[in-house]
Amino acid sequence: MLRITTCLVLTILLFAAMSCAKQNSAYEENDVLELVRTIPVVGNPCDMSYGGGWLYVALDLGGLALIDTQSYEMHWYTSIIAADSSLISLNSVRLVDCIPENNSLYVYDTAGTDDITFINTENPESLLPFGSIRGESQNIRDMIWRKLENDPSGNNAELLYALSGKVHYGRNDGGFWMGNEFTFTVGYPITGLEMDAEYIYVATGQRGVMIYSRANQQMLSEIAFYGYAQKLVLNGGIAYVAARHGGLQIVDVSDPHAPEYLGGFDTTGYASGVDYHDGKVAISSGGGGLYLFDVSNPAKPKLIQRITDCGYVNTVRFVGDRLAVASRDKGILLYRFQ
Repeated sequence: MLRITTCLVLTILLFAAMSCAKQNSAYEENDVLELVRTIPVVGNPCDMSYGGGWLYVALDLGGLALIDTQSYEMHWYTSIIAADSSLISLNSVRLVDCIPENNSLYVYDTAGTDDITFINTENPESLLPFGSIRGESQNIRDMIWRKLENDPSGNNAELLYALSGKVHYGRNDGGFWMGNEFTFTVGYPITGLEMDAEYIYVATGQRGVMIYSRANQQMLSEIAFYGYAQKLVLNGGIAYVAARHGGLQIVDVSDPHAPEYLGGFDTTGYASGVDYHDGKVAISSGGGGLYLFDVSNPAKPKLIQRITDCGYVNTVRFVGDRLAVASRDKGILLYRFQ
């Protein structure tokens, strides 16, 4: 009787394990990425932004790097000089974002007082600061700067940024910061942000993704999935999420009131960064390296290539027809598609 009971329990446990396991797509060896340049940097490259042919790299304890993606020339800054001749330190840059149409770069630095510094990049050899945000800027987890189109108020940039449990939204008119237009509390640790014209998408770790209305800042829905949501990127009503031990997770958010889970891929290592371009998604997976997927069918992501000799990968960014990889061990690696 004991033997029968034990077998029955084992059968139930095995069935449960099989039911919970995620099925990855088959891997077909088909190298489409070719390494064209490795650029050593000082510090730990933890965030990147691309625009106007330049790759902007937050180097944490190493400052800020600007890389010309055609010539591979690099400009490295640990400080810049303001118009009043004061020195602005760039020691611990954690986040960067750019608006190339405005020649604007936005840098979040945690050295001393946490600030977001606004920088004119018209001359990459001599960066010129033109504003900053101080206060309500400590422990920022993510930030998004976007150019405002056809804005009747004359403001030309909008900012969405997250502290540990709050989301802030404001605008900048090319000069002074005009203050937050609205703030709302999520109530859970925030790890990543995205937005479109109507909605704000918040990655909240083990709770998954929450969707809010921009008009009234009310939560419309939330969806949980395997893993721990870190960063996300949107394309065509689909959210691609780097979910730490959950790898790549994909959610249909075309109906923000009823998001639908589509599928995923369980990467090795901790998936921390994600980017999308032309039917492909790149995932940085820490010690697991770089993953490149074909997501022409988002419900069935297909692994195109995995690269493991790039060291510990912090984040990734598509730069036109190439892919930039920020490696803790090797610096910035640029790959082209063959």
